[in-house]
Order: sequence, then structure tokens, then C-alpha cells
Amino acid sequence: MHFEILSHAALHVRAAGVSLITDPWLVGSTYWRSWWNYPPPIEDLVDALRPDFIYLTHIHWDHFQGPSLRKLGKGTPVIVPRGVYDRMKRDLLDMGFKDIIELGHGETFRLGRGFAATSYHFGPFLDSALVVEAEGVTLFNSNDAKLMGAPLRQILARHPRIDFVFRSHSSANGRLCYEVVDAPGAPVDDIERYISGFARFVKRTGARYAVPFASNHCYLHKEVFALNGTIQTPRMVEDHFRKHGITSPALKVMLPGDSWSTDAGFSVSAETARYFDDREAMLERYRDEKKHKLEKFYALEARTRISKEEVEKYFSRFSSVIPALARRVFRGLPITYVLKGAERYVFEVDLDRGTVEQLREPRETPEGPLEIHTSAFILRQCMALDLFCHLPISKRVRYRVSKKTKRYIQILNYLFNLVEYEWLPLDRPLRRETARRLAPRWREGLLMAQVLKDVALGRGLSVERYL
Repeated sequence: MHFEILSHAALHVRAAGVSLITDPWLVGSTYWRSWWNYPPPIEDLVDALRPDFIYLTHIHWDHFQGPSLRKLGKGTPVIVPRGVYDRMKRDLLDMGFKDIIELGHGETFRLGRGFAATSYHFGPFLDSALVVEAEGVTLFNSNDAKLMGAPLRQILARHPRIDFVFRSHSSANGRLCYEVVDAPGAPVDDIERYISGFARFVKRTGARYAVPFASNHCYLHKEVFALNGTIQTPRMVEDHFRKHGITSPALKVMLPGDSWSTDAGFSVSAETARYFDDREAMLERYRDEKKHKLEKFYALEARTRISKEEVEKYFSRFSSVIPALARRVFRGLPITYVLKGAERYVFEVDLDRGTVEQLREPRETPEGPLEIHTSAFILRQCMALDLFCHLPISKRVRYRVSKKTKRYIQILNYLFNLVEYEWLPLDRPLRRETARRLAPRWREGLLMAQVLKDVALGRGLSVERYL
């Protein structure tokens, strides 16, 4: 077997004369010019890629990126997890891909003689991990799937000898996007816990080697460049392992172009160390290199117009599929979108009634602000693509709230996910086909029941308890 790191979450595995690439974000940026690969992929290596198969763990754009997929060829068979919804398959078909293979939870696909890939699903908003076995070597690509409890034990029981485990180690959520006006100094996220979570997980797998993965990116858009200081780098993971005396699994930092093979072992370039030794200067240089693309996108955002009618059309439809009980939560608490574009737009969304009012300025309320600040271009794309779930990940949003109103943004984002992952309207999850697809994931139901029990008993949430 031979594998090499291509980028942020792209892994290239070759065995038995067959090649597989996972999550190929290989060119350009994603999330509205916010995220960029760091270090960038090696262009010659990317241009030479001709995979036999592609596996996509989930729909987020740093794993499912259209330009990279098209570059690899629409004739390439693409393997995806088969969940409650089939959005990934539909999007691939719309892009022109015709050979799409869906795997259920725990289902194995034979890529070649002695070369197998098994998909494991996790979470209500479909994520997946992939176990690759070939030529006596087992790779566990957990990626962004935060497996724990019985679902993790299932994988470890079926694959008791893991050679390499790959997992994310930094934030990919919207917690850092909150501005709590009546608690300006209060922390909105504990970024250190991502590394400790990585360490606990890889130790639990019993793997020989652990590779920090799927967090090797940076932010170059001018609105988020300052957030580079919140990214937990592989170098920080190394420091954590050293500080806590963790020697098993052995940590291996592998960046684009680095590889391992059964015959030759590791091939890791010392050149990539400069990306962390002088990171601030490298980021400034990177931004300068991409200045033309960034400026072009800034101009696009600056000239974008949006109308009340298109905002109301979307939220009227969105509100109509939300159960009345959930809509009632927002009664008397409208959500205000403040948008940059060809002009400054302020839209007040009444989620309970599904109506929108355009204002000059956000209204003052006794509870405090309940505002979502982003660009008109991004809001238009979220509405057109039904992908509001990408907005907090992008970091291209600021939630201006109070301690009282913060939870309403969290509820709203959860509702966006429920709609976009087709749990709503309620008739969808009640279908027989949905039950059939979820049945192999019964262990996850047990885990959720245990979590709810612990919360009800006041024990709080502790990942360590479930690993």
C-alpha cells in the first residue's frame, strides 16, 4: 500500500493497482473565499491525479468541492454515504457525474482484489468515516466524524488492528462568530479542547500512528483573516503530545506531498516545517499571492443587490415546513439580517409568520439584539442552494446577540440543518425507507439515550465519558 496527503482532507491511497482519493478539495478556496488550503497543495501532484474512485465523507464544501471534483473527471466513480437524504447524490448528478455508488452504514465496497473501503455514518446531519484495508494495512479516516460510545466500539471491534488514524483537530463550527453584547469579555469557545479531543480519540483507537488531518486550512478573506490565530495547527498537536507524554499512537505530522508506503515507510519533507515556523509571514505572503482573486470577489460582493421579495419567498417556504411548536419559539422575536452589498440591507424575519419586513436600521428590543451580519451575496447563495448549514462553518457571519437571545440563533441554525438534511417536513423521517436506512445505526440511538439521561441527571456533557 501507498498513501499520500494531498491537501486539507484529501488522502490518496493506492493498492492492488487501484487508487482512491477522499474529499478532494485540491484547487482554489471554499466558503466564499474564506477557507484556503494551508499549506497549499502541490500543483504538479494535483495535475497528475487520475483516481479510479473518489470517496466523499459529507457535503461540506471543504470535503465536497465542485471545481476539484470536475478537475478529476466526471467519469470517475464517486462513493458517498447513503443517509436519510440523498442530497450528495443529487448534486453529483447535477454536476454531470453518472457513476455514483452509495454505501449504507457499515457497508463495504471492494475497490480491487484485497482492497476494501467500509463506510460508517455518524450524527443526525450525515457525516461519515472511512476504513480502508489493503495489503495488510488498515487506515481509519475519521475525518470530521466525532465518533464515540457504541458506534466507535463497533468500528474497533470490526477492525481491531488499525495502523493509521486520521482526524480533525481544530474548530469547524460557528462558535467564534458570536458577539455577545452584554458579555463582551466572555469566551465563546474553548479552542484548546479540540486538540485534547483529538488526543483522547486517537488513543482510544489503539492505532500505531495518528495523523492530524482535515484542519489544515487558513482564512484569507479580509473579514476573517484575524481568525487565523484561532486555528489549532499540527504543530500545536505535537506540543500537546509532548507536554502530556503521549507516545502511543505515535504522532506523525503529514502535509501535502508527504507519504507512506509498505516498502519505504514515511517520506516527509522538512520543507513544510517553514509553514509553521514562520506562520504569520507565510500567511501574509499567501494573502498577497491571492490578492487578485480576493479583490475580484470583494468587488462581486460589493455590487450584489438583494430584494425583500426574494428573502420573503425563501423564509415563507422555510417557515411552512417547520412545526408550529418550533415556530412559536420565535413569536415576538424576529431575526434581523444585516447585509453588506450594493447598499446596506436590513431585513427583519418573522419566522413564526414567515414574513419579512425591510428596515432602515435594526429595531431595539428589551431582550437585546438578535442579528445576523453577513453579505448579500452569501445570503442569496444560502437561499438559492439551500445550504445555510455552510454559513457558520465559513466564519463569514457575525451573530450579534445578547445572553438572552443567543440561544435563538442556535435554534435557528439547528432548524436550518433539520430542513437541509431533510428531517423536516416531518413526513420524511416517518417513511419506511428512512427507518430501513437508520436501522444499522441503532448503536447511535443507544448513545443518544445515554447522553439525554446524563443531561437529565445533571451530569453534563463529557466526551471522555463516552469514548
